[in-house]
Amino acid sequence: MYREDPEYGRIVDFDWLRTIHRRVADNFHPRFNMLGAVRTCIELTTSEPSVNIAIGASLLAYTLLIASDEDELAESLKDAIFTLAWTEEHCGSDLLSLRTHATPIAGDETGRQYHLRGSKWIINNSIHADYHIVLAKLDPTQDGPRSLSFFLVPHSSTKNWQRMDTHVLRNMVLAAYEIDGPGRLLGKVGHGLSIVQRMATASRYLCSYMGVVWMRQSLPAAIEHLARKHIFGAHPLEFGNVFRQMYVLVQKAALLDYLFHRSVAFNDGSFLQFLGTMLKSWLLLRTNEVMIETLLVTGSKGFVSSSPIGRNAIDSLVLPVFDGHYTVNTNMSAKHLKRYLSAARRVDLRERLRILDERLYYETYHEEIHAHPRDIRKPDFFDFADYLQQFQLPLELDARRLVATAQQVQEAIIDRGQQNDPEHRYKAGDLLHWLESILVAAELSAHLGGDDYVNAVAIQYNGTVELLNQIIAESALPVDFMTPARFLPLPRVADPQAYLLRLLDVERRVLAKESSVSLN
Repeated sequence: MYREDPEYGRIVDFDWLRTIHRRVADNFHPRFNMLGAVRTCIELTTSEPSVNIAIGASLLAYTLLIASDEDELAESLKDAIFTLAWTEEHCGSDLLSLRTHATPIAGDETGRQYHLRGSKWIINNSIHADYHIVLAKLDPTQDGPRSLSFFLVPHSSTKNWQRMDTHVLRNMVLAAYEIDGPGRLLGKVGHGLSIVQRMATASRYLCSYMGVVWMRQSLPAAIEHLARKHIFGAHPLEFGNVFRQMYVLVQKAALLDYLFHRSVAFNDGSFLQFLGTMLKSWLLLRTNEVMIETLLVTGSKGFVSSSPIGRNAIDSLVLPVFDGHYTVNTNMSAKHLKRYLSAARRVDLRERLRILDERLYYETYHEEIHAHPRDIRKPDFFDFADYLQQFQLPLELDARRLVATAQQVQEAIIDRGQQNDPEHRYKAGDLLHWLESILVAAELSAHLGGDDYVNAVAIQYNGTVELLNQIIAESALPVDFMTPARFLPLPRVADPQAYLLRLLDVERRVLAKESSVSLN
């Protein structure tokens, strides 16, 4: 997976990457199997972060061929390495401000051959790629939604590569470079932004899975270390405070794992974009937090470079925050808050859990990349409080009051004319994601039965209450504060390591049908 390069040192072995690229790409074309693609990628790369991101970047660029309806190219170029070339130094990933431009080549009867000039910045794989999927303008003075087009540019049209050293994923090869040469138009002129949107709908899930996988590596390694290490004559995992911290982290990690796969299970309809934006922002920030807190609890072991505890915590920071993608996705969710809180449609809990029991952790062909915008812009939300009350949780939480308080907060912000303020838009999207996470935690608890994950509901409920109270306090809103819920007592267990690892292994438990999906 890695090789020693005379110029760049230890880097990803791109020749080896080409040998597995087709096996992953086969999951994307001719049928689009998103979960199958990421699973194949993880299986072949053994979850090495630098390798994951290198092949992930190439495959995201490859999916633009599919999103552009370039099926013949998509089939013929499965063995190639690609770059996703849209970021420029002066504007980051603000696509409408880029300066790279394309000029039609005289005498081209196809109308698809262009000469491209410009520069790209902090692009992965670019020095070693076979092709660059370049976003450019025909008229660099334009900045409207129809100003952008995509081009397939061979490596021979790029030059002056300069590797950029980074703090994370140091075995990748990120570079700045210039483009000056021919390229082929992908899709239609001026449809670059719509192609990005089609690709992004699916890519949110692909990126998010990396965070979940790295978290699933980090927690077991930490638990094993804390169960073997000796401090003051005992294993740290036997200390009450350490067990409590790891218990909370395991509850959070189990929820995030379940949340990702639940999002895949329900993404065959109107919830595709909504769940994707939650994954690409809320979920990735939460996986960051879990891994960083795990590193802090674990201590010195996490600083060993070979350990996934610290390595994954640091490398995962690149997933949600690159040029503010997490903010963009959170703001996309903000527009749904009013509909989410006022939805009156009633859903049956047993039917939802039956669907989850059939779909969770199974690969499906939802053809997400071909979803039409009109079908995913307005998710079919349902009555939040009614659904939560159907679980009959053994916790003191008031679903109706939670919804009412969120509505009061929203109305108070609107009354002040601050609903379009960037800070409040972000908080609205974040609040919506937190509310949805409560439902996910309740589904997890009901799906696997017993009291194992009831405290996951309390954790998500309290996180939502904390955010609501923060908004009320910081904006001095005339809304009453809410009270957090109490946990169920933490269990007393003879073998903390085995108990925590069992809680963490949600996939095995779901697939093994360890517990019934029925309610009392």
